[in-house]
Amino acid sequence: MGREDDLPPLVEGVHRLGQPLMQRGERRLGVLRPGAPEDVRFRSFFGVGAEVVLAAWNGMAEHSVLPDRSLEFVHFLWALCFMCLYPKNEAALCGILGGRDPKTVRAKTWPFIYALHELSYYVVSDSQIILSGQPISP
Repeated sequence: MGREDDLPPLVEGVHRLGQPLMQRGERRLGVLRPGAPEDVRFRSFFGVGAEVVLAAWNGMAEHSVLPDRSLEFVHFLWALCFMCLYPKNEAALCGILGGRDPKTVRAKTWPFIYALHELSYYVVSDSQIILSGQPISP
């Protein structure tokens, strides 16, 4: 699923795009509710559930921080995989991503990592931290 129409896939689509990266491309999807084995596998590989992946993608689109149009949704999954697993070297990461070229992996993942950082300015506010109902200045 690419960015041709800028519409992200649904939760099932996110799981289907993640399956080949998790070495489960030929397997039938299981139950997709939170906490189910399929969801646990997805979270262990990408660090977050498919719903959060979609929310982040939609947030990047809403705040105009999505990277170059040549990058696709699957490259966003690559970036999440990298941030979650953080392999010791590029060769390990490239192996996880199906033997991709290191230069390609860097070119496709880092723009999404930077975009997530930019998104943090819109979704994370440090102006007031509320603890036990009392505002606390940082």
